Amino acid sequence: PKVTPPSRAHQRHDIAGAMAQRFGAVAAATAVTAILGLSLAFLAPTAPKLRAPAQPTLRGGSAAGGAVGGSGLGVGVLLGAAALGAGVRRADTARRGKDKDKEKKEKDEDSKWRSAEKISELTESVGAGVCDNIEIAKILPHRYPFLLVDKVIHLEKMKRAVGVKNVTANEPQFTGHFPDRPIMPGVLMVEALAQLAGVVCMKPGDQVLFAGIDGVKFRRPVVPGDTLVMEVEILKFREKVGIAKIKGIGYVDGQKAIEVKEFTCALVKEEAQK
Repeated sequence: PKVTPPSRAHQRHDIAGAMAQRFGAVAAATAVTAILGLSLAFLAPTAPKLRAPAQPTLRGGSAAGGAVGGSGLGVGVLLGAAALGAGVRRADTARRGKDKDKEKKEKDEDSKWRSAEKISELTESVGAGVCDNIEIAKILPHRYPFLLVDKVIHLEKMKRAVGVKNVTANEPQFTGHFPDRPIMPGVLMVEALAQLAGVVCMKPGDQVLFAGIDGVKFRRPVVPGDTLVMEVEILKFREKVGIAKIKGIGYVDGQKAIEVKEFTCALVKEEAQK
């Protein structure tokens, strides 16, 4: 029998089916190509139908292309949704990371700034001490500008003490020592330690005089604005002759500023002065 060649309409059917199959396969990877494959599958049946031998295989290919295109669309949508979800999660993670960085930066800036209240709290545990400058003036005969102990924090009579000297720019020694770079003279630091020792040894009316100094070391300059925290300890005391052996040390901001291995003081009782 004579075989009639496929008409152009059938050819269009076949071409549409083949293209739909191809686009349907690619649509499994991307949603965009899946939509194109499905569109081609839907366009194939709209061509005019002419009498011609049936082409089930190729027309079936058109339907199969549509099915694959449909499944590809579903997979593509799922992949697109997954990608969108991953993108949203990454954006959210990035945003939270930026927020954390911002919070950390703000905390770092806050940690660099310390208010007056916070700084004041650093000395809260020190308290008022056991002797203020009024009580000290009752024991020591020194007066301004040579009273060099402002407060006694701890005191154990005839044994040891911890005291404070607040160094200020309006003290007269700084007008000449030195005008361009004021530094507390070393001899005044030794004197401040000796006065603190006097608080340990003396009673009101007594007087302490230097008899010797040994092993003095100056570790760092003491300048206006510093707080010289001093400690003295009685090494030996001969009460009959009034001779005391004392060691002392002073700190500024936790750093050793002065150290005296030993100095000898002579204690003159009030009755002996008459």
